[in-house]
Amino acid sequence: MNTKKLISQEIQPLSLESTGSEALSTMLEFHISHLAVVEKGTVLGVISEEDIWNMYDENNKIKTIADKIRPLFMPIGKDVFEIVKYMNEKNLTLLPILVDTKFKGVITHKSVIKALASIEAIRESGGVIVLEMNKKDYSMSEISQIIEGNNAKILSSYVIDVDEKSIMKLTIKLNVLDIAPIIQTLERYKYTITASFNYSENNDDLSDRYDMLMRYLNP
Repeated sequence: MNTKKLISQEIQPLSLESTGSEALSTMLEFHISHLAVVEKGTVLGVISEEDIWNMYDENNKIKTIADKIRPLFMPIGKDVFEIVKYMNEKNLTLLPILVDTKFKGVITHKSVIKALASIEAIRESGGVIVLEMNKKDYSMSEISQIIEGNNAKILSSYVIDVDEKSIMKLTIKLNVLDIAPIIQTLERYKYTITASFNYSENNDDLSDRYDMLMRYLNP
């Protein structure tokens, strides 16, 4: 999935001169609890709604709580599963995206979950593996043989270009939760694993977030 399509430029970042009240107004409008902080085109990170409320005076500027800015962001071109894993780990509702260290836009939890919802197989138990490789080295038949040799099957897969010339990423959804042996075998075959992810029907934070957000999107 091309995550470039998930990037929004509608949600304007804060600057150090922005006020807390401006931040809260934007958060309320877009139903998020984080905003990017950008100074002279450089992303400093994200500030949270909780940090703003703890200012006590909403008219204070963001620079007065600069120490609360978390340096969280990602470069453009990451796979949607890498993004959702990172946002889950950091408990983010918004993630700044960079192009050559400069601010490009943001990806929100809403856009990420919508993207996941479009992948039908995500609702089935199993693991996800993201591989990065040279386009000339891509062989789905070899990858399938490796996976089937570990008593697993591919439920779905898709490819995105990291750059237009040579590098691509392959995301594969599997029908098994224990993907460690598969990862080990792929690595023995010199494949580069950039992310891995487990989805369980019974116990998974993404499942809770998915269901909660689907209720929000479809009241």
